[in-house]
This record gives sequence, C-alpha cells and structure tokens, in this order.
Amino acid sequence: MVTIRDIAKRAGVSGSTASRALNNHPKISQKTRDKIKAIADEMGYLPNYNAKNLTNGVSNAIGVVFPPGEMSTASNPFYVDILMGINRELRPRNGVLSVAIANTMDELTANVAALISQGLIRYFVLLYSKKADPVIKLLREQKVDYVVIGDPNAEDECFVNNDNQLAGQKAGEYMLRKFNAKRTLFVESDPEQGFERKRRLGFQQAMTTAGIPSEVLKVSLKGQMKLDDAIAQFLMTRQTIDGIVTTDDRLGLMIYQLLWRQLDREVPLISFNRNRTNNLLMGPMVRFVELYPQTMGAAAVRVLVDPAKHSEMIPFTIER
Repeated sequence: MVTIRDIAKRAGVSGSTASRALNNHPKISQKTRDKIKAIADEMGYLPNYNAKNLTNGVSNAIGVVFPPGEMSTASNPFYVDILMGINRELRPRNGVLSVAIANTMDELTANVAALISQGLIRYFVLLYSKKADPVIKLLREQKVDYVVIGDPNAEDECFVNNDNQLAGQKAGEYMLRKFNAKRTLFVESDPEQGFERKRRLGFQQAMTTAGIPSEVLKVSLKGQMKLDDAIAQFLMTRQTIDGIVTTDDRLGLMIYQLLWRQLDREVPLISFNRNRTNNLLMGPMVRFVELYPQTMGAAAVRVLVDPAKHSEMIPFTIER
C-alpha cells in the first residue's frame, strides 16, 4: 500500500510537506500541491479517511437510529432498503454505517449517547419521527447534526420524506377508479408514526369526498397466530368490503394471505412500499404505492453533508 512517505520520497520533500499538500494546506504553494497530488494519483495513493477524521476528533461513520421496539424491526425490508441507499451514497465519500437499535427508548438513547462519546460520531440519520423524542433531545444538546426520515418536529429540523397524506389520498382514489370499490378498509399498525397517520388521513379524505363508507383496522404484528385468527374473524363479519389499503407491505402480505387461505376471497388490495424480494404479495388485484426507500436513504446523506440543503421530498408512484 502506498503511503505518504512513499509520495514524499518520490517528490523529494518531507513527509509533513507531502501530507499538508494533499490536505490543501494554505502554506504550501499551489505548484507544490499540484505536483504532489499528481504523484499521489500516479502511485495509486488512497487516503485513510478514518485516520484523517479521527485526528480531527470525528469518525467518518454516520449513525443510523432505528425506531425503538422489537429487534426484528431491523429486518423490515423498508429499513433495509433505506440502509442500502445510505450506504450507496456513503461509499464514494469513504463513509461507513454505525447502527443504533434497542427494544426501549431508554436503551436506544443510551446507545446513541455511546456512539457520540465513544465513537465520536457527529452525523445521524433517524429512521423514524416522533414528538418529544429523547434521542433528538440528546442530539440537540450535543450539537450533533441529524436528519429524520419522516415529518420534522421543529421548523429547523432537517428531514427527508414522501408526501404521505397525498399518497394515501391517491391510493384511495386509485382504488375507487380502478376497482370501483364501494366499501373499503384501511389497515394500520402504529398510528403514532406520523407517516401511518397521514396515509390514513389521505385515504379517508378520498373516501369522504367520494361518499364511500370506510373502516380502519389497527393491528399489532406481535402474536402472529392469535392475530391471524382475530383479523380473519373481523373480515368474516364484513363480507361487503371490496377494497383494502394497508399502510405497509408486511400488513399487506398478512391480509392477502388471510383472504385466500382462510376466507377464500379475493379483494383488491393496495400496499404502501414494495419489497421486491417478496413474490407472495402479487396478483391482478394487487397494487403498490412505491416510496423509493433507497432514494430516501441516499437523500438523507446528501441533506446531512450539504449545508445548503434542509430537506428533500421523494416522489411516489402507484404501480403493480
């Protein structure tokens, strides 16, 4: 591996001069800087960004904070896609990911505090947005830069998001237009998450405007077997429901499988997000609101590192 000493020897300068030239030190003439950078490129020199940043007291890692809850949250395809987008944007910047995940908010806050104090991490991406969040309070107290994926909770908060209310409205309008639904159901799991609430509000707005009766079903993804039975019973008492929208593809798959396994019914279904590795949620009556989570992850990095940026809104599409 080529080192700064190798470059200095080739250029006939001291190691400190070579280092300063590569870091654009103003006391090194432009001519010398250009000469040493040309030699470095010719020799295939790759700078150690981690060591460079640590000398400044900062890691080159970005901390990614998952919402508190079951550890299985980390396997949610939506979050996995966001991580892929973050990593894609970090790679050319020689950055790395460091993850904070925990079952409780107290544990999560302690985890983030350790990343700041021990890992010297000064940039964070939060994969959720909640009011009165102690993690955000900590980040603000420590004067750490962060961006939330979701609705901002303060005017000066950096964020990346979809227009979830508009997406919910368009999903509802599509359901009525494409499938001529006359009675609909919206299925959600955690309305405290702003994106779920806004998707539901947009959907309900479309139903109200069209004068179509609609219900909301809140389910928890814990206790799968008992949950399946409960939802099956619910759907059995509502045989006239002819259009279902679910707030994410995990709920969509659950409802879809229940309909044909236990109830022998086929009902038009629209799911938010699409896990392309899942081939079970598909058919002529299934549609997806594509949210482009990889694009969201990449945008979060851009907002973090570009002081001119404050937010990015990612477009959505409805597709099969």
